[in-house]
Amino acid sequence: MVSRVLLVRGARLAENSGLGRAHQAIESLLDKALVPQWTKVRTIEHEKVTGLVQRAVNRWYTHPRLVTKLSESTPADIIHITDQEQAHLVPKNCPVPVIVTVHDLFHISPRKITGGDVTVSVGEQNPGLFRRRDLRMMKKGLERADMIICISESTLMDVRRMFPGKKTALVRHQIDTEYWSPFSNPKPRELLGDFDNESKMLIITLGSNEDRKRLKFAKKVISSCPDEVSKDINTIHIGSEVKLTEDQLLAALQSAEVLLFPSASEGFGYPPAEAMAAGCPVIASDLPAHNEIIPSRCLLPATATQDWVDEIVRIHSEWRAAGGVPRHPSEELMNHTENLLSPKSQGISLAEAYSEALKNNRLR
Repeated sequence: MVSRVLLVRGARLAENSGLGRAHQAIESLLDKALVPQWTKVRTIEHEKVTGLVQRAVNRWYTHPRLVTKLSESTPADIIHITDQEQAHLVPKNCPVPVIVTVHDLFHISPRKITGGDVTVSVGEQNPGLFRRRDLRMMKKGLERADMIICISESTLMDVRRMFPGKKTALVRHQIDTEYWSPFSNPKPRELLGDFDNESKMLIITLGSNEDRKRLKFAKKVISSCPDEVSKDINTIHIGSEVKLTEDQLLAALQSAEVLLFPSASEGFGYPPAEAMAAGCPVIASDLPAHNEIIPSRCLLPATATQDWVDEIVRIHSEWRAAGGVPRHPSEELMNHTENLLSPKSQGISLAEAYSEALKNNRLR
């Protein structure tokens, strides 16, 4: 017997935004029947609203009332609110279980995170009056929810601390493994054009110039390499110094000898996951931002410059021994990503969470 889920969010966000991307992934799983024994009834959402007053009225009154009204007569077995920013939409005394996906609790519980050589403020340290009310409503909504789905073990621990006794489930984000695969969607290195020099070993970083990305550390590591290694390296700093097209980004991840990712703080950490899906080796900081999804052999102490240099020297030695030809895709990393983060894997985890929430509700 197939059960039904009603998806709920606020504004219809662009798919290239973090929350929009995560919501669309769940829509896609349900539409493609990748959530075993579950199907989608519909999605409740609205267009973006401009103007502070109009946004407040729509966010705090109009949209919550619509969600409550529709929940009273929904044919769905479960209501799933797909991000914590919309947790205030959890209806009171809802006739069916309500689940909220929490990506992080940084805004509800702001803090400072020390990651390597930087201290990063996460969440809104001094929210204004409008936002303070918003955050209170979100927290109350999470308290009303029947289950909270968390996208990482770190977030899961946060939720359990803040909402003790609340039913929780771990459902990680997905990576479109077929899209990133050098076998099913290959992109030639030539697409990188003037950004690249095919006679050299390609190293990439991926991320913005924000302090938490620790690009300065990555540059320090590269500049600390021995001269005989440095002369053979071409580094592309994607997102911070160079903007690439989607096809060029694919080519970079499929062709690079390694992705350096020393970031101190990530909500999920898409770049190393996408790199692994592309068969690209990764060196990342051994910090909570990454060590849930990246194999331990790819993690190094966040500030141990020499350890990072030694790993690049090792990679360079293998590259030279192979005659300077591009590496083979790491099928080990590709399989790791497929098993942990593929759409199929996320669909199974989501189905298990839905079924558990439904079972708990029937046992009341």
